[in-house]
Order: sequence, then C-alpha cells, then structure tokens
Amino acid sequence: MRKHRRAKKKSNAQKVLMVFIAIFLVILVVLAIVMVRDIFSNTPDDDTDDDFINQPADPNDPDNPNNPDNPDDPDDPDDLDHSTQPIPSPTPDPDANLDGTNPLTGVPMDLRFDRNRPIAVVVNNLHEALPLNGISEADIVYEYPVEGGMTRMLALYQDVFYVEKIGSIRSARHYTVQLAHAYDAILVAAGRSPQAQAEVRALGIPFLNEVEGPHREIFFRDRNRVPGRRVENLHSVVTTGARLFHWLPQYDFRIEHEASYEPSLRFVEDGTPSGGSTANEIRMRFSAAKSTSFIYNSAENVYRVRQNNTNFIDANNNANAVFTNIVFIKTSVTGLQGDDAGRLEIVTTGSGTGYFANGGRYIPINWSRADKSSQFIFTREDGTRLDFGVGKSYICIIPRNVDPVFE
Repeated sequence: MRKHRRAKKKSNAQKVLMVFIAIFLVILVVLAIVMVRDIFSNTPDDDTDDDFINQPADPNDPDNPNNPDNPDDPDDPDDLDHSTQPIPSPTPDPDANLDGTNPLTGVPMDLRFDRNRPIAVVVNNLHEALPLNGISEADIVYEYPVEGGMTRMLALYQDVFYVEKIGSIRSARHYTVQLAHAYDAILVAAGRSPQAQAEVRALGIPFLNEVEGPHREIFFRDRNRVPGRRVENLHSVVTTGARLFHWLPQYDFRIEHEASYEPSLRFVEDGTPSGGSTANEIRMRFSAAKSTSFIYNSAENVYRVRQNNTNFIDANNNANAVFTNIVFIKTSVTGLQGDDAGRLEIVTTGSGTGYFANGGRYIPINWSRADKSSQFIFTREDGTRLDFGVGKSYICIIPRNVDPVFE
C-alpha cells in the first residue's frame, strides 16, 4: 500500500512537472512569435508615413522604422548628403531675358525657362516640421487632406534655381501624383504610398524619390534647416534649387513642355472679381486638428497665410508666406477602399464647384478637368473663364460638404 501511495505521489509530481514544462514551452513560442513579428514590422516598406498612419498620437518618431534612410546616427555625413559632386552656387545671370512669362503666376521671367516643366515638391505640414523652407517662393501651393486629419502640401516652382532650400520633403499619395501631372510637372518626394507608385507608372510622370530610385543625389538631410532649432530626422529631408538645376538636365526625361503644351491659367493685373463679396479674412477648417486662414493686406494686395492661428513662416527668410490668389476646389474626399492604413481617395478629375478670392473679394466658381492628363480649367458661375491676378496662388482641396468662412 505504501509503495502504491509513493508511486501515485511520484506520478502526480511528474504530471505537475510536465504541466510546468508545457507552460514554459508555450511562453517560449509566444516570445518567439513576438520577436519575429517585430523583426518583420521593422522591415522598411514603400511608404515613409506608416508610423504616422498607424499611431497618429506619435507621428514624429525619429527612429521611424518605415523610412529606410533613418540612420542609427542621424549625423552620419553619408546620410546628410547623397551627392558626391560639388553643386554650383546660384549667381545672378546678367544675360537673363525677361521677355518670358511664368505660366504659373503671369509674372515676367527669363525667356529660356518659361517653357520648362515645373518642379512639384511634396512638403510636410505637421506642426513639428514647421517652419518650412522655400514655401514662400513657390508659385502655386496646394494644400490637401491626408490620413489622420492632417494636411500636406504640393509646392510648384517654375524656376527653382535661386531657392536656397526646399523642405521638409515627405511622401506622395496617388492624388498628389495626379495634381503634379495636371501641370506636366516633375514630382519630388521622399517616399510614396503603393497607390502613388502605381499612378506614377500609369501616368509616366518623372518621379525623384529620396527613399528609392536613381535620382537620390538631389536630396540631403539637414537637422539644422530651421535656424535656432534642431529638427527630428524624420523632418530633415531637403533639396535646393541649385541641386535641382544642376542634376535635372542629366536625367533621362523631358525637361521642357512639349511644343503643343499651352498653360490653362489666365492672368490679369487686377484679379479682383467683379461682383464679389467681402473676403478680408478667410478661415478654412480641414479637421479638428488643422485650420488654415488667409488675412488680406490691402496695401500689398496679397493674403497672408496662417495655420492653426500661427503665421506661416518660411525658414529661409523668416518671412510670412503671402499669395495673391486663394482658390478652393470642392471635390469628393473619402476613405480609400481596401486600404487598411486610413489613406484617402480624393477625386481630381471631372468637375465641381469652389471659390476664388483676390483683392479682398471672393466669388463662387466652377472647376473641371477632363482626365488625369488634362489641366484644371477654372470658370465663373456664368461659364466665362476665370482671370487670376498676376502673382502666386494658394489652392485648397476640400470636401464637397465643407465651406470656408469669409469675412
């Protein structure tokens, strides 16, 4: 009987031991799964913004694993400058012939460059990335929604040579590609969504991508791009007009518009719309986290831009960005079907309504774009072509069910 009891106790002890071993093995398996998952989750993908998409509360992690160019040492000189060749400094050209006209502003410009394809740069607009570099020198700025209730910008430059620095540069969305293509532009970005890459291939647009591709020498990282402040590495990607001017002719794509290209924008010296209503201040709320406003300066006939009640400053010259023409394009803005990262679908073709402001007055307008290879056509409500004032334009892409406030 005692032997039987000892054998039974031994058997119970073995069972307890086996249970502990099984639990230990399960723990090891779980830990292994977590480690493998973390390894694969840190594999860089094609879009530098996934960390922002999935964790909107912490969009500025300088160690963002989704950006393959984020270095272990952000001061590594190999990361700060992809180029190994010297870039000439911009100097005034005494032979400049100003008989040309900038097709984006109507302003006289060097005749040699008015047929060039513009440069369209995707720039960041998160609070942590501000102030931006070179934004006040853009001929046209598009502000448009992206995931997380934030906005991003596409800055178009007809002649970038004298722009000291442009940034911070971020990744493109497919509707960004479509906006650039409307101007037959050369697109510059740091990364892209999968949909954007598909659109680049479908439209055949030249795409200079800091994250991948053969044209990375135009970019460098500058964490001191804002005087007096060191920015996170995620917001440090920049280029310069001199770099673009130096490298573009060496690339294997068309630099000038085709002979048949005619710009669609029309300019007059005074673009104040007749019969317009008061627009001395314009406020546009994109989301609970993002607003943009425009304050009219009658002495200079321009609108001063503010974001979230703060002046929109250019870090290159510490100047407030100002624009002559303010445009709102109302269109369909919805979640992108089948996308698990919260990206958007923004329609840039077809037709719709909007608003145009100039000279402290505004009017309702219509816009149309026949297809992705067509330019935007802007008209007044009676169908006559809209005249822009000579100068720079700020264009907001907004949902159909949203309106700015004019005062």
